[in-house]
Amino acid sequence: MLEELTEKEKIAIANRYKPLLVLYPEIESNSERKDHYHSGHRAGRPPIDQDYHPRDIEIVLDNVSLPGIKMKFRRVFRKRVFRKMSRSDILDAMSNNVVDHIDLVPNAPPSNVDKFWKVYASIQNKDLRYPRKAYARIVSGSRRYAEHLVVQYWLAYFFDDWANVHEMDWEMVSVVLKRANEKVTPVGCAYGTHMGGFRLPWPEVEKVDDGKNPSEDGTHPVAYVANGSHASYFYYSPKHEAIAALLGRSLSRRVIRMIPWLRHTFSDYVPSFAEGEKHFPEVEAIPDPDPNGQWHGDWRWLNFKGKWGSKGKLWLKPRQLFSLPWEEDGPTGPNQKGLCWEYPFAWIDEQCFNAASWILSR
Repeated sequence: MLEELTEKEKIAIANRYKPLLVLYPEIESNSERKDHYHSGHRAGRPPIDQDYHPRDIEIVLDNVSLPGIKMKFRRVFRKRVFRKMSRSDILDAMSNNVVDHIDLVPNAPPSNVDKFWKVYASIQNKDLRYPRKAYARIVSGSRRYAEHLVVQYWLAYFFDDWANVHEMDWEMVSVVLKRANEKVTPVGCAYGTHMGGFRLPWPEVEKVDDGKNPSEDGTHPVAYVANGSHASYFYYSPKHEAIAALLGRSLSRRVIRMIPWLRHTFSDYVPSFAEGEKHFPEVEAIPDPDPNGQWHGDWRWLNFKGKWGSKGKLWLKPRQLFSLPWEEDGPTGPNQKGLCWEYPFAWIDEQCFNAASWILSR
């Protein structure tokens, strides 16, 4: 069924149902994080009052360094002058997986949150150079989902600044469509939230029209983006217990009862619809790979199997378990997300909670 869609039709569908992202204000140019920092999650406040927004992947590729790659150089008056890696060099190295991770800010571990803020704040004209973007992928279902499509909107953030910290952040919002008699009808949504996700049938999803106005007949689902962690939620709430998405609903309730500290530590905060910045991301459709599953040209970054960020601390000492933030490796890219990428309908069925029942049961 998907093969019947032309590239033009895919773009039209992806734009028609692209999400409206409700975000904390973006980091201001030339600002410093220390002026925008709230101490800890336990105080019932988000960690920062500004945040990173999902941008064109070029913002990463323009800043990345590749650890272990020997730079080419030439001699100028007996001095070595190293040549900066070209975009083609970077894409070749990532596509051929000659490195197991990339480094966005050299010599700055993920725990150096002030440095990442400063680097991001120093990038000028982001709206012109690196527009807010969603990389859209349309996948057709099979068997009982043979008449369905799912549109995945992959969002690339420069840094994760939460109870855990790591370079880069790949997040995803998806819309499920049913196709019959040449007509496409939305039937539900699934939002990525940390290790799992939440789902809702379409009539229960908050929606807006093309003018960003709330509308039951709107075609754009509203995604509330959590401060620092960039997890996506269907509803505004003063505080979301993110431990549910980390451990699983039934397990998390048992753990929370035993260790109340977790309830406060792993909390997500999202802006309200009225107070948050509201943006439709620019949509760019991910092309199909070749028969060998490889992408070419400017899309070679999709072949990268390593970590999109430097490595964090592999082992935590006992005293570090209660000392935040936890420093983690950068995430893997979209097509390394296992079930979510390879079998998105199974991911929605098996790894996503019903958002309405979770909210109502809190």
